[in-house]
Amino acid sequence: MYYYILDQHNLPIDKFERLQTELQGLLTEFKISGECARVTPLRSVADLVDTASQRGAKTLVACGSDDTFNLMLAALRGRDFTLGFIPFDEQSYLAKILGVDNLFTGVKTVAARRIEKIDLARIAGNYFISYLEFGVMSQDLKSANWLTSLKLLSTETKSYTIRIDDSYNVNIDALGGLAVNIRSTSSKNETIANPTDASLDLLLLEKLNKADILRYRKIIAMGCLEEVPKTTVIKCKKMEFLEPRGANLTMLGRVVAKFPATVEIIPQRLRMIVGKNRTF
Repeated sequence: MYYYILDQHNLPIDKFERLQTELQGLLTEFKISGECARVTPLRSVADLVDTASQRGAKTLVACGSDDTFNLMLAALRGRDFTLGFIPFDEQSYLAKILGVDNLFTGVKTVAARRIEKIDLARIAGNYFISYLEFGVMSQDLKSANWLTSLKLLSTETKSYTIRIDDSYNVNIDALGGLAVNIRSTSSKNETIANPTDASLDLLLLEKLNKADILRYRKIIAMGCLEEVPKTTVIKCKKMEFLEPRGANLTMLGRVVAKFPATVEIIPQRLRMIVGKNRTF
């Protein structure tokens, strides 16, 4: 049984209703109709995941934004579903990762039902498949112009202490960094951000001179820190962010935890419906 969670999020109501009507038509056309439930002020994504579980649904599909999917993932609490994603947002980051760049492709992908087992990351009892940001990487670097980027990336470094695999501590002065499971620039041929290698990647961006900031600012905004000089890259299964206490860990700009916090990988935990143009 398919259970579709529809979320308006920040969409104008007329656009959301148009997409909802289009979605229902496509679900019928591809013969994958199921129960559609809409997020409201009285029914959160977590409430709808609970309802889906009670009704015996086997496949949960988030229809909306990246936040819709992340909230659905966080609400699983160990329950066993196959997951899908149908984007309502043209700028969706997860849509690119999963190879479902629009509503039609999303429905077609769910119908084709190509399932990949991918690693799942966990922090503070919540789950995610993409990456976490901290320090300067929590800023909106993608939309920043060169002058704003220069100011942000010229800030003073902070002293970070991160424990790796219960084995050793990394003490480093850095601008910030990423804890990565998967990203839109992932690839089967890359060792960084591969969601099937049972590992996380810790990328730490150290102090840059102005010339390097201007040269690499777009690459930094894309999250490809391993291509930037003076970046430390560590592959591990568990990382504990110890210092500075109170520093934010964010996901797409939204705070999900504060130092101290532990991030760990759960290998091949998630059954995900993916498209042929996925980035892994």
